[in-house]
Amino acid sequence: MRRVDVAVVGAGVMGKYHANIYAALPDTNLVAVVDPLPERRLDAQRTYGCEGYATIQELLDERHIDAASVAAPTSRHYPISRHLLLSGKHVLVEKPVATDVDQARELARLSSERGLVLQVGHITRFYKAVQLLRERVKAPYLIEARRLVSSARIKDVGVILDLMIHDIDIVLGLVPAPVDEVSVAGHILNGSPHEDVAAAQITFGNGCIARFVASRVAPNPERSLVIAESHQTLRLDFGREPHTEVVIFRPSREEAETSPVHMDRHMVHEDNPLQKELKHFVARIANRAEPIGTLDDDIRSLELATRLMRQLRTVGSRVPA
Repeated sequence: MRRVDVAVVGAGVMGKYHANIYAALPDTNLVAVVDPLPERRLDAQRTYGCEGYATIQELLDERHIDAASVAAPTSRHYPISRHLLLSGKHVLVEKPVATDVDQARELARLSSERGLVLQVGHITRFYKAVQLLRERVKAPYLIEARRLVSSARIKDVGVILDLMIHDIDIVLGLVPAPVDEVSVAGHILNGSPHEDVAAAQITFGNGCIARFVASRVAPNPERSLVIAESHQTLRLDFGREPHTEVVIFRPSREEAETSPVHMDRHMVHEDNPLQKELKHFVARIANRAEPIGTLDDDIRSLELATRLMRQLRTVGSRVPA
Protein backbone atom coordinates (compact mmCIF):
# COMPACT_ATOMS: atom_id res chain seq x y z
CA MET A 1 0.00 0.00 0.00
CA ARG A 2 1.26 3.48 -0.89
CA ARG A 3 2.18 5.63 2.04
CA VAL A 4 -0.18 8.46 2.95
CA ASP A 5 1.34 11.89 2.29
CA VAL A 6 0.39 14.01 5.29
CA ALA A 7 0.93 17.57 6.48
CA VAL A 8 0.60 19.10 9.93
CA VAL A 9 -1.03 22.52 10.19
CA GLY A 10 0.15 24.33 13.29
CA ALA A 11 3.60 23.64 14.74
CA GLY A 12 2.96 24.45 18.37
CA VAL A 13 3.11 21.90 21.19
CA MET A 14 0.35 19.66 19.85
CA GLY A 15 1.44 20.02 16.25
CA LYS A 16 4.94 18.83 17.14
CA TYR A 17 3.45 15.74 18.78
CA HIS A 18 1.55 14.98 15.57
CA ALA A 19 4.62 15.57 13.42
CA ASN A 20 6.80 13.32 15.57
CA ILE A 21 4.33 10.45 15.23
CA TYR A 22 3.73 10.85 11.49
CA ALA A 23 7.49 10.97 10.88
CA ALA A 24 7.84 7.60 12.61
CA LEU A 25 4.79 5.74 11.28
CA PRO A 26 5.55 3.25 8.48
CA ASP A 27 2.34 4.11 6.61
CA THR A 28 2.87 7.89 6.37
CA ASN A 29 5.19 10.42 4.77
CA LEU A 30 5.35 13.70 6.66
CA VAL A 31 5.79 15.99 3.67
CA ALA A 32 5.08 19.43 5.13
CA VAL A 33 4.41 21.58 8.19
CA VAL A 34 2.34 24.76 7.91
CA ASP A 35 2.82 27.58 10.39
CA PRO A 36 2.91 31.38 10.06
CA LEU A 37 6.04 31.64 12.26
CA PRO A 38 9.25 31.21 10.20
CA GLU A 39 11.24 29.84 13.15
CA ARG A 40 8.73 26.99 13.55
CA ARG A 41 8.89 26.19 9.84
CA LEU A 42 12.70 26.16 9.95
CA ASP A 43 12.68 23.90 13.00
CA ALA A 44 10.35 21.45 11.21
CA GLN A 45 12.56 21.42 8.12
CA ARG A 46 15.64 20.67 10.21
CA THR A 47 13.94 18.07 12.42
CA TYR A 48 11.90 16.12 9.88
CA GLY A 49 13.45 16.99 6.52
CA CYS A 50 10.04 18.15 5.28
CA GLU A 51 8.91 21.38 3.65
CA GLY A 52 7.62 24.38 5.60
CA TYR A 53 4.87 26.70 4.39
CA ALA A 54 3.34 29.84 5.85
CA THR A 55 -0.19 29.16 4.58
CA ILE A 56 -2.44 26.28 3.55
CA GLN A 57 -2.75 27.67 0.05
CA GLU A 58 1.03 27.75 -0.42
CA LEU A 59 1.15 24.09 0.58
CA LEU A 60 -1.68 23.08 -1.74
CA ASP A 61 -0.15 25.02 -4.65
CA GLU A 62 3.26 23.37 -4.31
CA ARG A 63 2.91 19.90 -2.80
CA HIS A 64 0.64 16.88 -3.08
CA ILE A 65 -0.87 15.71 0.20
CA ASP A 66 -3.53 13.13 0.93
CA ALA A 67 -4.36 14.30 4.44
CA ALA A 68 -3.57 16.80 7.15
CA SER A 69 -3.70 17.14 10.91
CA VAL A 70 -5.06 20.50 12.03
CA ALA A 71 -3.37 21.50 15.29
CA ALA A 72 -3.79 25.25 14.85
CA PRO A 73 -5.50 27.46 17.47
CA THR A 74 -9.10 26.40 18.15
CA SER A 75 -10.61 29.49 16.53
CA ARG A 76 -8.91 28.48 13.25
CA HIS A 77 -10.15 24.87 13.17
CA TYR A 78 -13.21 25.59 11.03
CA PRO A 79 -11.68 27.73 8.22
CA ILE A 80 -8.59 25.53 7.90
CA SER A 81 -10.55 22.26 7.92
CA ARG A 82 -13.07 23.66 5.44
CA HIS A 83 -10.27 24.74 3.08
CA LEU A 84 -8.68 21.29 3.22
CA LEU A 85 -11.96 19.43 2.70
CA LEU A 86 -12.89 21.63 -0.26
CA SER A 87 -9.46 20.78 -1.69
CA GLY A 88 -10.20 17.05 -1.43
CA LYS A 89 -8.01 16.25 1.59
CA HIS A 90 -8.74 13.99 4.54
CA VAL A 91 -8.65 15.88 7.84
CA LEU A 92 -7.90 15.08 11.45
CA VAL A 93 -8.74 18.20 13.44
CA GLU A 94 -7.93 18.59 17.12
CA LYS A 95 -10.93 18.93 19.38
CA PRO A 96 -13.24 20.73 19.22
CA VAL A 97 -14.00 20.45 15.52
CA ALA A 98 -15.16 24.10 15.56
CA THR A 99 -16.33 26.72 18.01
CA ASP A 100 -19.83 26.82 16.48
CA VAL A 101 -22.24 23.93 15.98
CA ASP A 102 -23.42 25.11 12.54
CA GLN A 103 -19.80 25.23 11.38
CA ALA A 104 -19.27 21.70 12.69
CA ARG A 105 -22.33 20.48 10.78
CA GLU A 106 -21.03 22.10 7.59
CA LEU A 107 -17.70 20.32 7.92
CA ALA A 108 -19.48 17.00 8.52
CA ARG A 109 -21.60 17.60 5.41
CA LEU A 110 -18.56 18.47 3.28
CA SER A 111 -16.68 15.35 4.33
CA SER A 112 -19.71 13.15 3.66
CA GLU A 113 -20.43 14.66 0.23
CA ARG A 114 -16.81 14.27 -0.86
CA GLY A 115 -16.21 10.85 0.66
CA LEU A 116 -13.43 12.19 2.87
CA VAL A 117 -12.43 11.23 6.39
CA LEU A 118 -13.04 13.97 8.94
CA GLN A 119 -11.87 12.79 12.34
CA VAL A 120 -11.98 14.90 15.49
CA GLY A 121 -9.11 14.48 17.92
CA HIS A 122 -10.99 13.32 21.01
CA ILE A 123 -7.92 11.53 22.31
CA THR A 124 -9.66 10.09 25.39
CA ARG A 125 -11.59 7.74 23.10
CA PHE A 126 -8.28 5.92 22.61
CA TYR A 127 -7.59 5.46 26.31
CA LYS A 128 -7.90 1.82 27.33
CA ALA A 129 -9.50 2.90 30.60
CA VAL A 130 -12.24 4.82 28.77
CA GLN A 131 -12.89 1.82 26.54
CA LEU A 132 -13.16 -0.27 29.71
CA LEU A 133 -15.82 2.14 30.99
CA ARG A 134 -17.89 1.64 27.86
CA GLU A 135 -17.81 -2.11 28.49
CA ARG A 136 -18.55 -2.05 32.22
CA VAL A 137 -20.78 0.97 32.88
CA LYS A 138 -24.45 0.38 32.09
CA ALA A 139 -26.66 2.59 34.28
CA PRO A 140 -24.80 5.37 36.14
CA TYR A 141 -26.78 7.63 38.44
CA LEU A 142 -23.98 10.05 39.38
CA ILE A 143 -20.82 11.07 37.53
CA GLU A 144 -18.22 13.57 38.73
CA ALA A 145 -15.41 14.77 36.45
CA ARG A 146 -12.53 17.03 37.43
CA ARG A 147 -9.94 18.31 34.93
CA LEU A 148 -7.53 20.86 36.38
CA VAL A 149 -4.26 22.26 35.04
CA SER A 150 -1.96 24.98 36.29
CA SER A 151 -1.56 27.02 33.09
CA ALA A 152 -3.41 27.77 29.88
CA ARG A 153 -1.72 26.51 26.71
CA ILE A 154 -4.78 27.44 24.63
CA LYS A 155 -5.63 31.15 24.82
CA ASP A 156 -8.33 31.72 22.20
CA VAL A 157 -11.19 29.80 23.90
CA GLY A 158 -12.29 29.23 27.47
CA VAL A 159 -11.84 26.23 29.70
CA ILE A 160 -15.12 24.61 28.60
CA LEU A 161 -13.92 24.09 25.01
CA ASP A 162 -10.31 23.64 26.09
CA LEU A 163 -10.64 21.04 28.87
CA MET A 164 -14.20 20.26 29.95
CA ILE A 165 -15.18 19.00 26.49
CA HIS A 166 -12.96 15.94 27.04
CA ASP A 167 -15.14 14.83 29.95
CA ILE A 168 -18.36 15.89 28.23
CA ASP A 169 -17.47 13.54 25.38
CA ILE A 170 -16.75 10.66 27.79
CA VAL A 171 -19.94 11.18 29.79
CA LEU A 172 -22.22 11.48 26.76
CA GLY A 173 -20.83 8.17 25.59
CA LEU A 174 -21.84 6.53 28.90
CA VAL A 175 -25.33 7.92 29.53
CA PRO A 176 -27.98 6.66 27.07
CA ALA A 177 -30.40 9.54 27.62
CA PRO A 178 -30.96 13.12 26.40
CA VAL A 179 -29.86 16.12 28.43
CA ASP A 180 -32.73 17.71 30.36
CA GLU A 181 -31.26 20.49 32.47
CA VAL A 182 -27.93 22.31 32.69
CA SER A 183 -26.49 24.83 35.12
CA VAL A 184 -23.06 26.44 35.01
CA ALA A 185 -20.93 29.05 36.73
CA GLY A 186 -17.45 30.31 36.02
CA HIS A 187 -14.68 32.79 36.70
CA ILE A 188 -12.46 34.93 34.49
CA LEU A 189 -8.98 35.34 35.97
CA ASN A 190 -5.61 36.87 35.08
CA GLY A 191 -7.11 39.25 32.53
CA SER A 192 -8.30 36.48 30.22
CA PRO A 193 -11.24 37.27 27.88
CA HIS A 194 -12.54 33.72 28.42
CA GLU A 195 -13.54 31.66 31.43
CA ASP A 196 -10.58 30.10 33.23
CA VAL A 197 -12.69 28.14 35.74
CA ALA A 198 -16.07 26.52 35.12
CA ALA A 199 -18.35 24.23 37.11
CA ALA A 200 -21.39 22.63 35.51
CA GLN A 201 -24.14 20.20 36.45
CA ILE A 202 -26.07 18.20 33.87
CA THR A 203 -29.28 16.28 34.56
CA PHE A 204 -30.21 13.62 32.00
CA GLY A 205 -33.67 12.38 31.08
CA ASN A 206 -33.08 9.09 32.91
CA GLY A 207 -32.22 10.89 36.16
CA CYS A 208 -28.43 10.60 35.97
CA ILE A 209 -26.56 13.64 37.30
CA ALA A 210 -23.15 14.63 35.93
CA ARG A 211 -20.96 17.27 37.54
CA PHE A 212 -17.97 18.83 35.81
CA VAL A 213 -15.20 21.05 37.17
CA ALA A 214 -12.52 22.45 34.88
CA SER A 215 -9.76 24.93 35.68
CA ARG A 216 -6.57 26.15 34.07
CA VAL A 217 -5.40 28.10 37.12
CA ALA A 218 -5.19 25.21 39.60
CA PRO A 219 -2.13 24.83 41.86
CA ASN A 220 -2.07 21.07 41.31
CA PRO A 221 -3.11 19.20 38.16
CA GLU A 222 -5.91 16.65 38.37
CA ARG A 223 -7.77 14.52 35.84
CA SER A 224 -10.25 12.28 37.58
CA LEU A 225 -13.60 10.67 36.92
CA VAL A 226 -15.97 9.00 39.40
CA ILE A 227 -18.95 6.98 38.16
CA ALA A 228 -21.53 5.59 40.56
CA GLU A 229 -23.94 2.75 39.74
CA SER A 230 -26.22 0.84 42.08
CA HIS A 231 -23.79 -2.08 42.36
CA GLN A 232 -20.42 -0.39 41.94
CA THR A 233 -18.50 2.87 41.92
CA LEU A 234 -15.50 3.39 39.65
CA ARG A 235 -12.82 6.01 40.17
CA LEU A 236 -10.34 6.80 37.40
CA ASP A 237 -7.17 8.82 37.87
CA PHE A 238 -5.79 9.86 34.48
CA GLY A 239 -2.91 11.76 36.07
CA ARG A 240 -0.54 8.81 36.47
CA GLU A 241 0.86 8.78 32.94
CA PRO A 242 1.60 6.51 31.20
CA HIS A 243 -1.03 4.70 33.30
CA THR A 244 -4.61 5.28 34.36
CA GLU A 245 -5.46 4.06 37.84
CA VAL A 246 -8.87 2.40 37.96
CA VAL A 247 -10.38 1.63 41.37
CA ILE A 248 -13.67 -0.30 41.57
CA PHE A 249 -15.65 -0.25 44.81
CA ARG A 250 -18.36 -2.86 45.39
CA PRO A 251 -20.37 -3.88 48.47
CA SER A 252 -18.80 -6.81 50.28
CA ARG A 253 -20.78 -10.01 49.93
CA GLU A 254 -19.44 -11.86 52.95
CA GLU A 255 -20.73 -10.88 56.39
CA ALA A 256 -17.41 -11.92 57.94
CA GLU A 257 -15.47 -9.30 56.01
CA THR A 258 -14.26 -6.42 58.16
CA SER A 259 -15.05 -3.76 55.56
CA PRO A 260 -18.49 -3.21 54.01
CA VAL A 261 -16.78 -2.28 50.73
CA HIS A 262 -14.60 -4.46 48.52
CA MET A 263 -12.00 -2.56 46.49
CA ASP A 264 -10.22 -3.66 43.30
CA ARG A 265 -7.34 -1.51 42.07
CA HIS A 266 -5.93 -1.75 38.55
CA MET A 267 -3.20 0.18 36.71
CA VAL A 268 -4.07 0.38 33.02
CA HIS A 269 -1.10 1.09 30.76
CA GLU A 270 -2.05 3.74 28.21
CA ASP A 271 0.18 2.93 25.26
CA ASN A 272 0.51 6.32 23.50
CA PRO A 273 -3.16 7.23 22.82
CA LEU A 274 -2.18 9.95 20.32
CA GLN A 275 -0.23 7.44 18.25
CA LYS A 276 -3.27 5.14 18.31
CA GLU A 277 -5.45 8.04 17.20
CA LEU A 278 -3.24 8.96 14.25
CA LYS A 279 -2.78 5.34 13.19
CA HIS A 280 -6.57 4.95 13.29
CA PHE A 281 -6.95 8.05 11.10
CA VAL A 282 -4.54 6.61 8.51
CA ALA A 283 -6.32 3.24 8.65
CA ARG A 284 -9.66 4.95 8.00
CA ILE A 285 -8.21 6.69 4.95
CA ALA A 286 -7.24 3.23 3.64
CA ASN A 287 -10.72 1.84 4.52
CA ARG A 288 -9.17 -0.51 7.07
CA ALA A 289 -11.00 0.80 10.16
CA GLU A 290 -14.39 2.04 11.28
CA PRO A 291 -14.78 5.30 13.25
CA ILE A 292 -14.35 5.23 17.02
CA GLY A 293 -17.02 7.79 17.74
CA THR A 294 -18.97 9.38 14.90
CA LEU A 295 -19.26 12.96 13.70
CA ASP A 296 -22.73 12.94 15.28
CA ASP A 297 -21.01 12.18 18.59
CA ASP A 298 -18.58 15.05 18.00
CA ILE A 299 -21.41 17.47 17.25
CA ARG A 300 -23.40 16.31 20.28
CA SER A 301 -20.43 17.02 22.56
CA LEU A 302 -19.96 20.43 20.96
CA GLU A 303 -23.68 21.18 21.30
CA LEU A 304 -23.57 20.58 25.05
CA ALA A 305 -20.33 22.54 25.46
CA THR A 306 -21.69 25.54 23.57
CA ARG A 307 -24.98 25.30 25.49
CA LEU A 308 -22.97 25.66 28.69
CA MET A 309 -21.04 28.58 27.21
CA ARG A 310 -24.26 30.39 26.22
CA GLN A 311 -25.70 29.92 29.69
CA LEU A 312 -22.43 31.07 31.24
CA ARG A 313 -22.57 34.25 29.18
CA THR A 314 -26.15 34.76 30.37
CA VAL A 315 -25.38 34.37 34.08
CA GLY A 316 -21.98 36.03 33.65
CA SER A 317 -18.44 34.85 34.33
CA ARG A 318 -17.23 36.79 37.32
CA VAL A 319 -13.92 38.17 38.42
CA PRO A 320 -13.70 37.35 42.14
CA ALA A 321 -13.34 40.32 44.49
